[in-house]
Amino acid sequence: MYYQQLFEEIQHDLEYVESELYKYTRSSVKLLNKSSKWLVEAGGKRLRPAIVLLSGKLFKYDLERIGQLAAAIELIHMATLVHDDVIDNAAIRRGVPTVSAEWGDSLAMQTGDYIFGQALKILARYGTPEIISFLASVSLEMCEGEIEQINSIGRTDLNLRTYLRRIQRKTAYLISACCFIGAVASEAPPHHARHLKKYGYYLGMAYQISDDLLDFISSEQVCGKPVGSDLRQGIITIPVVYALNNEHTGQRLLSLLKKESKDESDWDEAFSLIEDAGALTTAQNLCNRYLQKAKKELVYLPDQPSRSTLDGIADFIGNRDF
Repeated sequence: MYYQQLFEEIQHDLEYVESELYKYTRSSVKLLNKSSKWLVEAGGKRLRPAIVLLSGKLFKYDLERIGQLAAAIELIHMATLVHDDVIDNAAIRRGVPTVSAEWGDSLAMQTGDYIFGQALKILARYGTPEIISFLASVSLEMCEGEIEQINSIGRTDLNLRTYLRRIQRKTAYLISACCFIGAVASEAPPHHARHLKKYGYYLGMAYQISDDLLDFISSEQVCGKPVGSDLRQGIITIPVVYALNNEHTGQRLLSLLKKESKDESDWDEAFSLIEDAGALTTAQNLCNRYLQKAKKELVYLPDQPSRSTLDGIADFIGNRDF
């Protein structure tokens, strides 16, 4: 409930973005039209377009322009998710079958490419060279982050620095871009745009850390995917990094992860070791430190209701359960 209340001031604007998402995922090819619509109907928090809108509301706000750019960001995000599901062989996302599970990998990849192309159309019309260049760089970083994750699957020697570099590329840079694009498109002074960009970066780092925590502490009913699904796929996230480096749990956890064949009791023991190591608490503490850094950046922004909402988003991330 708190999450929905957080965006009351931009509810109408988010509805506009949602209607544009439906418009841009239409296709004259019936199967592509169906798979693209499936992605929109699967829902999601729409956090990224909300951040674009809120960043824009701090300055000279034009709903059509900011709303279109917010839709473009969400389309890019959706494209990365559908591609990720193919790479991860994921059957469920947000509690519903993925496009790849429903129609196969080939159509899923083309669906992702199609909606990414639609995002480019929006940017060509409503973006500026600065916005387009920045988002292009972020898109490249996201690709490199995904490749880094693929290359690190099953790598139990992953260290904290490598993990943080991966999540800044996969998640933090795009959320930072949401803030920066909303600011630039609303003619924010450069120093305000810089502070917003830094807020988005720190928020994005915290968001991904909290997401990796939820993989262990939430439920399939809430998150829409099995508990511990990342680790089961060989993706090493921050709680595992901490637990592997713990003198009391590291060796046993390492031996479990290196087993060729694991049954459910092995996974249960691995999850228990991660908790016993205090890794979940340590990861939450790091998440909270990034959130505090994000909040500090907001002090330099105009004292508007949307600034308070951006502050509330940080609070939500620190306590989220979905």
